[in-house]
Amino acid sequence: MSPTLPVPSRSAPLTARRTEYRPGLLVLTFAGEIDALTLPILKRELAASPPGTTVVDLSHVAFLGLAGARTLAAAAELAGEQGGRLVVVASSRTLARLFRITGLAEVVPMFASLSDALRELLASGAAAC
Repeated sequence: MSPTLPVPSRSAPLTARRTEYRPGLLVLTFAGEIDALTLPILKRELAASPPGTTVVDLSHVAFLGLAGARTLAAAAELAGEQGGRLVVVASSRTLARLFRITGLAEVVPMFASLSDALRELLASGAAAC
């Protein structure tokens, strides 16, 4: 008989850090898991983002559920409608695969590292106010 492992009844906590890299360029760094229990944190942070460019850094996110992916897509669409931009940093192969499978990669620009995202955004002038 194989050993049974306890099934967690709660998700890992999700933390969010806001860093204004420069005026008009906000970096939201998340750590933990984004699932049904922690989704309100993601939504709150995205809703509080000022106009301009927002980089959502998921480098320290162990799990992103479909609802989280949909929330990111909706936030990217809203940012575009308001003249801004939302991009995602996903260094995990699992998250990158989820983005490709769901089609989110076609809607939300994705970068492998925060430095790649910042370099491209600053070079293109997307972070200018």
